[in-house]
Amino acid sequence: MRADTMRNVLVILLGMTIFICNGHAGADRLPFVANEHTLKKEQTAAKLNDIIKSIKLQKVEVDAKLESLMKAKTEQEKARLQAELNEIGDAIVEQESSFEMILTAGFELNKEDVAEKKDFDWQRDLLEIVQPIMSELRQLTENKRKLDNLYKKIAFYESQIRDIDEVLTHLTKINKQGFEKDALIEFERIDKKWKDQQEDTKHLLEVARLQLDEMIKSQSAKEISMSEHARQFAAGRGATLLMALAAFVAVYASMLLLLRLLKWIGNRKRVGKSTYYQRIITLSYHFLMGILAITAMFYVLSVRDDQVLIGITVLLLLSIIWLLKSSIPSYINELRVLLNAGPVREGECILYNGIPMQIESLNYYTKLINPILPELELRLTLAELAHYVSRPFSDNEPWFPCKVGDYVMLSDDVYDMVKCITLEHVVLSLSDGTMPRTFTITDFLAAKPRNYSQGFVAVADFGIDYKYQANCITDVPDIMREGIRRGLLQETYGTSLKDVSVHFTKANTSSLDYKIIATFDGAAAGELYSITSALQRYAVEVCNRQQWTIPFAQLVIHGGKD
Repeated sequence: MRADTMRNVLVILLGMTIFICNGHAGADRLPFVANEHTLKKEQTAAKLNDIIKSIKLQKVEVDAKLESLMKAKTEQEKARLQAELNEIGDAIVEQESSFEMILTAGFELNKEDVAEKKDFDWQRDLLEIVQPIMSELRQLTENKRKLDNLYKKIAFYESQIRDIDEVLTHLTKINKQGFEKDALIEFERIDKKWKDQQEDTKHLLEVARLQLDEMIKSQSAKEISMSEHARQFAAGRGATLLMALAAFVAVYASMLLLLRLLKWIGNRKRVGKSTYYQRIITLSYHFLMGILAITAMFYVLSVRDDQVLIGITVLLLLSIIWLLKSSIPSYINELRVLLNAGPVREGECILYNGIPMQIESLNYYTKLINPILPELELRLTLAELAHYVSRPFSDNEPWFPCKVGDYVMLSDDVYDMVKCITLEHVVLSLSDGTMPRTFTITDFLAAKPRNYSQGFVAVADFGIDYKYQANCITDVPDIMREGIRRGLLQETYGTSLKDVSVHFTKANTSSLDYKIIATFDGAAAGELYSITSALQRYAVEVCNRQQWTIPFAQLVIHGGKD
């Protein structure tokens, strides 16, 4: 217990010691920060004074060089002095610019001439449209470019100072005792020239570093957060963009609603398809919709005076026009189709994947239907529709061999119900949907389907003994027909029976053969196999009632087939 108490006391004393030390350190740090700022200001003022002194000295040197230039006798000497004057003049301009840039933290006035010219020049006009965008990009990257230039300038001066130091080191190693007077004078001139260059380069290096420090401090003071950037964008250019888009959508949507209202009113009074002139008026109205919507967008941008967004919008529209110019021939073909003057006409039909499809109405997206297959609908663009050729159709023309729910028999004696029809496949199955079989449209049509749901004929062969030969043509067919007809009428599908006939076909080797033909409407198509069996069954019942003998051989043969 006592040890724990001593440990707690030591911890408290140690914490108080650290707190007191930190307090003294913070108290000492504040004057140090203040002294650092004061020192920076004094260094800046001293450097500005040095720049002015350097400019004055260089101007004095310019005056001396000018006097020497006036006294020069040879062209070589004049050219050398002129080159030196140009070099000193450039140095003075750079010093004056550095002085101003230190005071203004790197900012400078825009000296571009924006005077207008009255002569029309589309290239100049396009450049004027692009100019705000480039100016915006230049402003976004201006500080970065200035910093990069200063870093490059500092690296250049440092490299130049290293080279000068190497030259001066080499000059100190040269033995001057053997030089004559003129050589010694030239040596001292060169030595002085390189030392002066060293002083100037060091001076320029310090100026560049000072400019860099001032720019960094200025930019740090103006830095804002990402949320502030987002708020400024939302309040400025973002709001302008949103209003311009809203104006575009509002004008386009309102004119589109007006067009649909006019079409609805016109459709109530109009019978038949649109005329050629009505289509031209509708197409012109669509062009007007686009022009007015774009005009509304530009109006908002001009009111908000956002030249950058105006330039971007103009460039975007010009780019779209430029990209679409190679597609003009295809657009002309599509325009002919839209005006109902091309190879495809409204109300006619085309063959799509082997299925006749009627063109219900021509539009940017054209709707195609099949009158007997309402589940088949198709939308084609004008570009795809322009590759087809339509034709008129007659009222009794078949649009497809069958529809869903019909019973069909194919060329290979497959007899099933049509369960599903699409633009690509036909599915057949039993009446309860079991055992489905899928065919492509091409294969299905190649199988030559016969539609029993539109009415069909059931046929059966039957024979009786030769001993009834006397009545085989007169009485037997009528008796058999009547008996079979009564029997079929008793079946569930009897209401679909349309006719029954019995015809003598031939005198076979052991029997007198008849062909039984029963005609039904399509409602009994699902009972085809039951009907075929019933024809044989009721024929036997007639023979039993009339006590007609059925030859044994004939029964054996039919039994084998069954």
